[in-house]
Amino acid sequence: MQRTRTVENLTYAIGFVVSLVEAAPVPVPEPVDPSEPLPTGVLADIAAGIAAARPLWGAVVHHDTECRRPVRLLATERYEVWVIGWTPGQGVELHDHGGSAGTFVVTSGTLTEVLPRPGAAPVERSLVSGRVRHVPVGAVHDVVNRAAGPATSIHVYSPPLTSMTYYDPDTLEPMLTVPQVPEEPLLVDRAPSFLLHPANRA
Repeated sequence: MQRTRTVENLTYAIGFVVSLVEAAPVPVPEPVDPSEPLPTGVLADIAAGIAAARPLWGAVVHHDTECRRPVRLLATERYEVWVIGWTPGQGVELHDHGGSAGTFVVTSGTLTEVLPRPGAAPVERSLVSGRVRHVPVGAVHDVVNRAAGPATSIHVYSPPLTSMTYYDPDTLEPMLTVPQVPEEPLLVDRAPSFLLHPANRA
């Protein structure tokens, strides 16, 4: 008799819990706005992951003494990845990234990031191999190779770049906004599985 009552109580309790679960509202994920940048940590993880997968980009990066020749490696609705080679003396000029946030990591050599300050001398940061920098939406900076040898860096932008505005180094006034025409990414089908394989993370 006691065992029967215990089973009945347990059955009732289970039924009560199930009814609560069935009645509970199912959380609906918020729709993702592709125009919103990915979180800083996610961008840093993407940059570090691509940087570690050197076989993906080691043979395609250009160190051209005539001009910088960035290579668009990957592109999705939420972000894109570029590899850029820099020879001594090459730089970008003061610029922003439009409505995109950026994160970049130096994979070889040394780069200098220049951060302008109104009415004061710019702040300069020396970025050695492995150094990661985040560039928030609207931030203005320059990147220059002032070292004696070439450098390489991986850049992630979220959402993908649509424009870049260049600024006067003295007045910091905007001078020119250049639309960014999307290029076909070099890596399409095999890149995600390639990146995830441990053998390709060295």
